[in-house]
Amino acid sequence: MPPLSLRRIHGAIEREGAEWSAGLTDVARLDAHARAGLCGVVVDEAALAEAMRPRRTRGVVTFDPVVDWRDRGGSHVTAIEDQRRCGSCVSFATAALVGSMASIEHGRLLDLSEADLHFCSPHGASCGGWWPDPALAWARDTGLVEDRLAPYAAAFASPPVADPADPGVWQPRCGGAPAAGRRVRISRFEAIADVPSRKAHLTRTGPMLAVMEVFDDLYAYRTGVYRHVSGTSRGLHAVLVVGYSELDRAWLVKNSWGPGWGDHGFVQIGYGEVGIDTRYPFWGATGVVLPADETWNGWVDLGGRVVSGVGAASWGRGRLDLFARGPLGTLVHRAFDGRWQPWEDLGGTFDGAPAAVSVAAGRIDVAVRGLDNRLLQRSFDRTGGWGAWRDRGGALTSAPALASTGRGRLDAFARGVRGTLVHA
Repeated sequence: MPPLSLRRIHGAIEREGAEWSAGLTDVARLDAHARAGLCGVVVDEAALAEAMRPRRTRGVVTFDPVVDWRDRGGSHVTAIEDQRRCGSCVSFATAALVGSMASIEHGRLLDLSEADLHFCSPHGASCGGWWPDPALAWARDTGLVEDRLAPYAAAFASPPVADPADPGVWQPRCGGAPAAGRRVRISRFEAIADVPSRKAHLTRTGPMLAVMEVFDDLYAYRTGVYRHVSGTSRGLHAVLVVGYSELDRAWLVKNSWGPGWGDHGFVQIGYGEVGIDTRYPFWGATGVVLPADETWNGWVDLGGRVVSGVGAASWGRGRLDLFARGPLGTLVHRAFDGRWQPWEDLGGTFDGAPAAVSVAAGRIDVAVRGLDNRLLQRSFDRTGGWGAWRDRGGALTSAPALASTGRGRLDAFARGVRGTLVHA
């Protein structure tokens, strides 16, 4: 297998007028056998034929012109992972899909274990390839554990050793399946063949697993809309489609080759390229079921910019409101009601951290210490929205705390000018 030639790829890009750039990525630095080992899709011909069979759609299928699940009221896309010298891409794409759907449906962006899925399932402890249907069936029938319970690196010796049967990949092992009660399952998955229905699913439901063909030039991809211009096919690869752009005529894809490849681990694949939307379907999953005995999940970046501590309150099941002091000194707010809503600026100027509490279903009160040390309070009611700021007086020397002992009752506490506790 010849070495990767960046000169040849650059020449082909210029000759074909392609609108993407190539460079010496982390994957391009690998030897040829290791690069080929990254392709881990083994086609189930019968399942593929059934999935791609034309089906009638009811009515007109509509979809948005642009979708990006990295920025839809927050990110619903897990961090870029690295499958390393192993053909485990189907399990990486499956774990990423279930993690994204957990965020969309439950507000919990989960980092799930590819090692447990790939090496401890019926696939077996090898870096050989797989087909998406059995991986998704395992996610439905058995479920996935969080990565911290079965880390990917722990599936390999330290340092990793080559598989005697295939020196291009590493030799893994199953570290043992964690307790069944800690598994995250999906209720349903489906393969979607026609392109408009794929875009409709991406618009209204979430990311989708996809299969594509890998050519030599993809290993060197950096930015832009990728279109195959050079090199030999090295196999099939599974990825997660997290959006698309009708303007760019491209799918937005999350890969599992680490952040040192592509556009920080992502790639735009042009419509009709490398079989991604012509020879293979997309798979979607819904109905995530979380473990009954939930524990703390990992920290997730909710974006925005805050310069104080955070006040939080909930006025009902599945509802959460967060408040903080923004960079302009005003109160900023973000709500979760099944999915994270965008940050909003509620105005006011104050010092310290805000406090918040719910005095009744559908009602939130938030209070701050104004720049004149007086208590400022603002209320939200789901029928009327946010009311005006109200000056509640006082001479405070600390941020306030709020509590409610019953419907319509609001208590505020703070440190007064004498260093004693004051209450209103």
